[in-house]
Amino acid sequence: MSGVDTVRGIAYQQAQGVLEAIGLLDDPALGSVRVEGTDDAVDIELLTRDGTLHHAIQVKVRAPDYTWGEAALLAVLKRWAVLPDAAHASFEFLTDGRLGPSGRRVQQALEAAAEGRTGLLAELLGAGVDDPVYIALGKARIRQDPYNTSALLARAERQVAAMLPSARTEEDLREQATKAVDRLFRVLFDFASNPEPQLREMDRQLIAGLLGVPAEQSPAQRWAAIRERYLEAARSCIQQEVITPAVAGIQMRDPSILRQYASGGGQKLRVGELLGGSGPVVLAGRTGTGKSTAVQILRQQAAADGRIVITAHAESYLPGRLGALTADGLTAVLQEACPTATGTQALSDSTVTLVIDGAAEVAELTRRALQEELLAPVSAGHGARIVLVGRDMAALRAMLPSSVTPEIFRMVPLEHGRRVELAERATAAAGRSCTPHTARAVVAALDKMLGDAAGNPLLFSMAMALLDEQNVPRGRAGLYRAFIEQLAARSGATGMSAVRTALGIVYAHLLNGGRRYADVYEWHHMLSQATSALRSAGLPADVSTLDETARRCGLITSLGWDQTVVPMHDSFADYLAGAAHASGAEPFPPRLSAGDDQRMLLCAEMRGVDEAMAALVTRDLPFTAVALAGHDRRPLGLEAPHHVASLLCHLSAAQDQAVVMSRLKDGRALALRPPGTESAWVDEARAFELAQTCQAAVMDKEAGPLAVATRLWRQELLTRLRQPAALSPRRPSSGQTAVEALVGHTEQTALEVNQLIDLAAPPGHAAALKAQVGPLGLHAVIGRPEQDSLSVHTPVDYRHSDGIVIVETCDDPSFPPGESWGCTTLEHLLDSPPRSTAAQRVREAIEALTTSSWLNP
Repeated sequence: MSGVDTVRGIAYQQAQGVLEAIGLLDDPALGSVRVEGTDDAVDIELLTRDGTLHHAIQVKVRAPDYTWGEAALLAVLKRWAVLPDAAHASFEFLTDGRLGPSGRRVQQALEAAAEGRTGLLAELLGAGVDDPVYIALGKARIRQDPYNTSALLARAERQVAAMLPSARTEEDLREQATKAVDRLFRVLFDFASNPEPQLREMDRQLIAGLLGVPAEQSPAQRWAAIRERYLEAARSCIQQEVITPAVAGIQMRDPSILRQYASGGGQKLRVGELLGGSGPVVLAGRTGTGKSTAVQILRQQAAADGRIVITAHAESYLPGRLGALTADGLTAVLQEACPTATGTQALSDSTVTLVIDGAAEVAELTRRALQEELLAPVSAGHGARIVLVGRDMAALRAMLPSSVTPEIFRMVPLEHGRRVELAERATAAAGRSCTPHTARAVVAALDKMLGDAAGNPLLFSMAMALLDEQNVPRGRAGLYRAFIEQLAARSGATGMSAVRTALGIVYAHLLNGGRRYADVYEWHHMLSQATSALRSAGLPADVSTLDETARRCGLITSLGWDQTVVPMHDSFADYLAGAAHASGAEPFPPRLSAGDDQRMLLCAEMRGVDEAMAALVTRDLPFTAVALAGHDRRPLGLEAPHHVASLLCHLSAAQDQAVVMSRLKDGRALALRPPGTESAWVDEARAFELAQTCQAAVMDKEAGPLAVATRLWRQELLTRLRQPAALSPRRPSSGQTAVEALVGHTEQTALEVNQLIDLAAPPGHAAALKAQVGPLGLHAVIGRPEQDSLSVHTPVDYRHSDGIVIVETCDDPSFPPGESWGCTTLEHLLDSPPRSTAAQRVREAIEALTTSSWLNP
């Protein structure tokens, strides 16, 4: 390592050592920590009270331009595996760096070995499955913690503050915690330089004395002692002046909206619907659909029912420290610092539900670390129930073990009637009379302004806040800009042009890493870089002034003890980054990820679509290309057929992507995909001749190349998803039981869905479509046939799952349906042939990923 890297490595290792030393006080089984272990393969050792090695860690940093590969990782693991302590102690390779493809394989092999599947590890090691090395490496893992030293020490200060005796003020508490961590950091450094192993060991009494905290957790801070106080506090966390969101389950083909109207016309979530089962839950929804509001309401209503829901921000998660994240959730409600030990105890309580908000919006390394930490408890069904909330359903589902089937819910857009009700309330609150007719007129104007986004609670509320403006903006980008200007005017903030540009540059860089937040040190560094870019462009700017102005008008805020900087809402980060791209202040990244769809759409709304943007989005975010195409107004030039064909290569799985185009007499363009031809312009007569042999699409005069490509892709999808005319028998065939009929229908439907996904998904994006389709199995309870006035029908309670478990009521009374199950009839389930059912599910999934009703014939 170079000199700078050496210093960075030492600082990072010491910060991790501080965290481990503090964490030792939270674990009653541990007695001491040793820095610089007895073997060079180990940097930190955690020992039990009798001096036995419990857990060993090697800490390594990696420069951003480099990754960890198989050879380097296996060398460390093999060295650990032959040590005497490897037979009973666990081991961790901890790094701030990235894993290359081969390094990721090693990580996956260790995860599999921990579950008893040693085949992949045997292949990597080239050793027999009975080799003792597997005993050691079955307890080894690779943990990535990308946070810098400052962020790690800030987390240490928060943990120490939770254990310190009460201070007079929060400022005193912060000062005491900072000084305590500084003392521990210095002493730990001194211990690390001692050549005698026994003198490099710090016991819990010494650690506690340095920090000025009790060596054992106070009984008053234990989960059992604060449980009831937390419930009482959570009951009082009432959400004021919010648009109550709605959710629906996707496990049922005809999902019912899970909401009810309370007395007085209010609307609320039914907690029993979202938490009715026993396994993990996924709640997905696009930005601004009310996910965070939903989980806050869920926490309060659950507490009213005597049930404990702890909500936590994924932005505050540090890899390997889920207990600390849980303690943050407790602290936010109790308004008193809770130590990590309390959070860990709450996690072991099976009556607790932990909701992690923004789980899909954190960096990939953080998601993987959270996935690894959730693997064992969720697979075993032990401890708190986990609810993951975020934008990307595929990312959320991937964070849970494949062996479990989560309950999956989605956010429901605001219906027209609900929007009218909200407009009435807003107008009345402003002191103006509002008749139902007036409210409907207001909503009609807002719907025209917002278009497809009218059902988005955040955007709708922003639009209502601008109703008194003389020039109501049109479109989402204009709405964000006008809303920010309103915030600035109300707060008296000035210089907003520089603030928007600087924040846009910062958020573009953060989004390139898959996040919208930064610790306070990284934030000021990135804002300083953005300020330098502004100065280079001739715009005077000052870091402190920009930060103060952004905070004054509410565009940014700080989260938690370590003051993580976050936007007022994550969609504002998307807008500001999109504006920076649109103005040319920041270039596009070389690759896009699932969370980049909104910044690209907002950028396109502001500046239109060019060739580079169209190619980037169709390659990395093909489903987003449908909405992006509405902003493509480029003229169709001589190279248009070739451009359209190149875009289709990313959208369509078809082999022949040649595109032929012709200009019609009325100025519109005719686009075709005839087989066996070259992409080119042809005359009208030739185009009509080719149209007899292939699909053709007539495009509007203003349609650009991306609009042509998505239109041709749509035609292909409609052909692939065309439902057959054949009917399926509504009842089991002769000699077939109801269970056999439904099992057969479900199995065939799953087979058809997978085949359609392979045909319909853009190259490399089948996983996203499959996640949106949802589980293909079925859990069902078939009841006894019932006679009504028209016919005999057989009731069925059901929900989709990864497996197929279908029973009759009389066969298995111990298999009752859960609260979130659907109710239908056997005849209804069997009425649609498997191919038709599969086509409908894939069609709905594609429309959910693109735009509503896009595939309507």
